[in-house]
Amino acid sequence: MTTSQYAQYIRGVLDINRYSSLITSLGNSLNSRKNRFDKSDIIEQAFSVYTGGLFEWIDQLGKDHTDTVNGYSVEFKYANNGLYTPIGNPKGSITVKIMNSQGNNVNNSLPHPADYYIISQADAMAVISYPELQPYLRVLSDGIEAKIPTNALSFVFLPTNVVINVNNSIDYLAEKRLAQRQLIENF
Repeated sequence: MTTSQYAQYIRGVLDINRYSSLITSLGNSLNSRKNRFDKSDIIEQAFSVYTGGLFEWIDQLGKDHTDTVNGYSVEFKYANNGLYTPIGNPKGSITVKIMNSQGNNVNNSLPHPADYYIISQADAMAVISYPELQPYLRVLSDGIEAKIPTNALSFVFLPTNVVINVNNSIDYLAEKRLAQRQLIENF
């Protein structure tokens, strides 16, 4: 399957409107250092749920999902305005951290590469295969990043493809604190 065909496959199984609406509704509420891991988990789980579980969330080193139909491993990368500028113009290239070694990188290559890498923002998503990604990888002191020309990506959907319904009543942090309090009180 080509990457372009894979992008079309993902588009066919992903509820892009629900995905984009949830991520947009979360907004910047989970961008602090303390909450970024929760945001990542929510986005990755949303991708699994909004594909009807066809992409199983596995949350492993270098691999976030398993495509249960095609057998591919997938790493998911999310960045606000990662694919398009804030005013909606496509970027000429995107830079994404593929592996973060927390300041002490000893790898010259990815130790556990996924078959495909999905790069997303709230209202757009693209995919690239590992062989297509390899020429754009750069080893840094704190990990490995890729500077990918936009034309090397296969788009799953664009901002013009989605209808976003913002739900302003979502307050994940309040729900999280309530769940924590209930756990403590019920212990």
